[in-house]
Amino acid sequence: MPREEYVKYRASDGAELTAFQVIPDTPFKSAIIVIHEIFGITEFIRNVTRRLAGLGYLAIAPNLYSRRADLLTEQNIMSVMRRFWSLPPDKRTDPSALGEFMKSLTPTEREIVEELVINRDRTEERMVRDIVDTYNYIQQTHKPSKIGIMGFCMGGGLAFEASTRVPFDATIVYYGRNPRNINDVAKVKALLGIYAGEDPAINQGLPDLIRAVITHKVRFEMAFYPGTYHAFATEGGPTYNEAAAKDAWERTVNFLRKYLG
Repeated sequence: MPREEYVKYRASDGAELTAFQVIPDTPFKSAIIVIHEIFGITEFIRNVTRRLAGLGYLAIAPNLYSRRADLLTEQNIMSVMRRFWSLPPDKRTDPSALGEFMKSLTPTEREIVEELVINRDRTEERMVRDIVDTYNYIQQTHKPSKIGIMGFCMGGGLAFEASTRVPFDATIVYYGRNPRNINDVAKVKALLGIYAGEDPAINQGLPDLIRAVITHKVRFEMAFYPGTYHAFATEGGPTYNEAAAKDAWERTVNFLRKYLG
């Protein structure tokens, strides 16, 4: 049986990071980092990590909320963000509407919105640095021959950005945003992008991505699922689509076999 454990290691700023790690029961050569959705290390993310270990890879899912694990729990985030997402899209960036929304929250809830909405760019930059530190931790601790990364939703965008900072051998983005500088796609070794048909916030970036891939001649595979919605692969989630999720996973496994062995 693969061995599950929670490991701790230091980030470059000295903070302690925690990660859910699964070590396969056979000798492994490659490792994969799994980047969680906005809700953190959920059972879905643990199950993905387990499945990857079942394929023979060392799999590790860093908790990018390690510094505020008491505040940024799955339940807390879900409670606040579902209310935030119930606002019309144009109101989510309207300062007066956001101010009114903040008045309706408890001090704890306001902290979550500040971390994940108002100061999102700063938060995500710290998360990307933590992913780079996780990459370095794996290199130093396990010395795999190859390392891949995959992420879902928010984690898809973070995985994509991180793969422009360190040389991952395979990058898999499930409906995540493009890197901040689209031309940084040139630094990505091999990319699989998986997208939902009904996901305008993410899909508006696809024309720029495809142009950049063509310009910089990146190894790129893409799957687009008409009739599905953001987070369609999250088992138990409100937009889960079994047929699309199974097809996307099969493509994921084939991509990993091709680039990680």
